[in-house]
Amino acid sequence: MSLLGPPGAAERPEPPTVPRRPRLALPPMGVRRTAAVVAACYLTALLVVNLSTSSLGGVIATVFPHIGAGPGIDQSSIAAAWQAVEQNYVIRDLPAAQGTQGAAQGIVQILHDTYNDRFSAYLSAAQYQELTSTLGGRRDGSIGIAVEPRCPGAVLCAAGQTATLAAIEDVLVNQPADRAGVRRGDVLIAVDGTSLSSLGSDENSRIDGAANVIRGGVGSTVHLTVMRGATELTLTATRANLQIPSVYSRLLGHVLYLQVTGFDTDTGNVARTQLQQGIAAGATAIILDLRQNGGGYVSAAQTLVSEFVQPTATQKNVVVRKGRLPANGDPNGAGDVVADPIQSGGVALTQPMAVLVDNGSASAAEITTAALRDYHRATIIGQQTFGKGSVQLDFPLPDGSDLHLTVERWYGPDGESIEGSGIAPDRPVALASPDDRFQLDAQSAVTSDDAQLQAALALFAA
Repeated sequence: MSLLGPPGAAERPEPPTVPRRPRLALPPMGVRRTAAVVAACYLTALLVVNLSTSSLGGVIATVFPHIGAGPGIDQSSIAAAWQAVEQNYVIRDLPAAQGTQGAAQGIVQILHDTYNDRFSAYLSAAQYQELTSTLGGRRDGSIGIAVEPRCPGAVLCAAGQTATLAAIEDVLVNQPADRAGVRRGDVLIAVDGTSLSSLGSDENSRIDGAANVIRGGVGSTVHLTVMRGATELTLTATRANLQIPSVYSRLLGHVLYLQVTGFDTDTGNVARTQLQQGIAAGATAIILDLRQNGGGYVSAAQTLVSEFVQPTATQKNVVVRKGRLPANGDPNGAGDVVADPIQSGGVALTQPMAVLVDNGSASAAEITTAALRDYHRATIIGQQTFGKGSVQLDFPLPDGSDLHLTVERWYGPDGESIEGSGIAPDRPVALASPDDRFQLDAQSAVTSDDAQLQAALALFAA
């Protein structure tokens, strides 16, 4: 979500025309790798110089008041530091764009090192566009698959093993790859005739290279060569701009299974509609599946929880967010406190509930889980959640890149923080393999293979 329009070098951006929507989703893996690499302090100064010509300089001065001497930023030292680099560094003619990127990464690294902040990140323009598209459920020029490194037999590698295969982990239902006949567990060996072995020195780099080839223009085709058992197949998929739902549901007997894959702008409203339809069709219990849900918008979690919990004198808030904490992180000294109240009018206030979680359930998924647990509304089943108890906002920068900045920590209805610890399930249940997870959004195992789902269904057995 854009908070500040991308200004020109001398422009002052207009105030936001839309509300600032807190965002909790984990940055894409590539973004997290990038953010953790660069710690070039002299380039940190460059970012401040570049931003000082716009009101974004005020953002940096507010967030980082102690960079440089005195109460504000020491602009003269910053300018001198960059001038020394520009005039004396071993490589001449440093590209300004690379300097700006390194500067932003350096600022983020200071937060990581000083405050153990795992989630603030600098996003390049392309990475920021990817993040916003992901949270909107969009995949442009895509075919709807996920590929991961695996060991022989297309199984997950054990500790100490080196991946030797690129296995197709997810195939989104009713998307181009699914329609082309791609199947979960296929091993990808070539894209458009180019062998994966030529795209990198290890499986991670080969998969990254393959991803760049697989994506392309809408309406164009891509040929995937896969091994399915001992059979080699070449399958042709047509690229498209995908709009991927975040809510899926199905009646399993008298139980409504509701899978929420992310917390997007429309997640709450779509869930409400599917809850109404499921209850009208005879559902008497609900299973809310938040496994592998990396989060999204706070407002979506607030709306979803409100479908299940009635606001009362003792049930008031879905979550409380606290920002501008003192240096020791004490939430009692917060300068900003925002409560997100339970909204009235929920459509599933009395049906027995179970929530499925695992170590991929994070941020907004954990807000939802914490509220339903603290209000004794649902039984939590599965595995310990990820443990992301902070909220991020995006501050777009003049060159189209973005500062993905931690601005708040959140606390559940009982006042707890789950940062770094996660939420322990009421009923711990592990899967023999991640491949045993049942899901509606992608090709998956059958319900009987999913021990966590079976444990939830057992709660409501007649």
